Amino acid sequence: MKWMRRVFFTVCVIVFATVVLSCRSAEAEGYEYPYRDPYLATVTTAILNADRLRPRLKREVVHVPGLPGRNQLPSLRGRGSLSVAFYRQKGPAPLVFILSGIGSNPYFGLATYYATLFHKEGSHVVVLPSPISWNFALAASRSGVPGYAPADAGDLYEAMQQILSVLRTRYAVKIVRVNFMGASLGALEGAHLSVIDAEQRSIGIDKYLLVNPPVDLGRALAQIDEWHALAGKLGADRAKGIVAKALAIVDSFSKDRRDDPAIFDQVARDFARFTREELQFLIAEDLQAAVPELAYVTQIVRGHIIPGSAKGPAGRRLQEVKDVTFASYREQIALPAWRLEAGEPQADAERFIETGSLASILDRLRGNSKVHVMHNADDFIADRRAIEELKAALGDQMTLYPHGGHLGNAWYPENREAVLRFFRR
Repeated sequence: MKWMRRVFFTVCVIVFATVVLSCRSAEAEGYEYPYRDPYLATVTTAILNADRLRPRLKREVVHVPGLPGRNQLPSLRGRGSLSVAFYRQKGPAPLVFILSGIGSNPYFGLATYYATLFHKEGSHVVVLPSPISWNFALAASRSGVPGYAPADAGDLYEAMQQILSVLRTRYAVKIVRVNFMGASLGALEGAHLSVIDAEQRSIGIDKYLLVNPPVDLGRALAQIDEWHALAGKLGADRAKGIVAKALAIVDSFSKDRRDDPAIFDQVARDFARFTREELQFLIAEDLQAAVPELAYVTQIVRGHIIPGSAKGPAGRRLQEVKDVTFASYREQIALPAWRLEAGEPQADAERFIETGSLASILDRLRGNSKVHVMHNADDFIADRRAIEELKAALGDQMTLYPHGGHLGNAWYPENREAVLRFFRR
């Protein structure tokens, strides 16, 4: 895989001056997103959900049968169905699958915000749980240990087919075509999904919009772990106080509209009181929140924890994995499982990351007119040069904004309209 990366970088360097700079300047012209600090930009999405949007939509929670045997596991009995949020149109309509980032659930956040917008545009919408969540690990991950994007995309593809079948048979939903929007890690998984559907054609997804995919997932997760470790530098009391203050800010906007840029401007002013380190810590804390539950469930699925034989309540067993980070999950849980599944017992973490990266399928994405990427040049989850090189490789298949951090401009009117316009075409 290293030869692929070298070729990728060589091609990007050749076209860098003629493509990237011209495209970036063209897209920057007239773009008035107000926040230049990428960390501050990112935390404005803390209030991004469907609350206070009008009209308030009725959503249905659809339970799709999970993998055989997963509904009978000790301490997880009866919880083995995959749960998705469904927003229905009255008649035949396109359907948009939305998949957000690490640990996301179908009932809160960016996905619900866009579900409302897509529904208003005339689409059915299904919001999927992240593969990096306990529900997906239990109900849909064949290995029981999600975290390797190609395998997760394969599991997603199977789950999406079952969801479509349930909607058509149990709910009598008429679907005229299927689209996909992925954000953050969901965008990387969506990229791999596009490769699978191009080969198998079992769904026939019409369009893929991939927003802020991590270009180098290993670097991104290491960065998150580094910021999470800031808790030690900040001290336990200060760290708790920072989280409490941030939650109070978010709660203070619970009755405000989510389609008014002035509200997000006030959010930014409130979070501007935090230092950069504190913002980094808050971002990492939010992303890390799903890992302990995920680690606990994966260990049960694989038989490494036998709840019936453990002493004390489930809460005590969950306490044992509360300090699991992305790095330790990847290295101690996901990597050994991947080695076993791939039949490569000596494979190292570098190969695990490389074969699951965006670069590993770049040649399959390039030229696929169904796929479009939106990214921000100052997304701190990826190296700026790597983002610009990705733009050079994809050309018109990628829109590059100069500011916005990591998904921090998802609510911004220009970005919002660009997303909706992509699916109208």
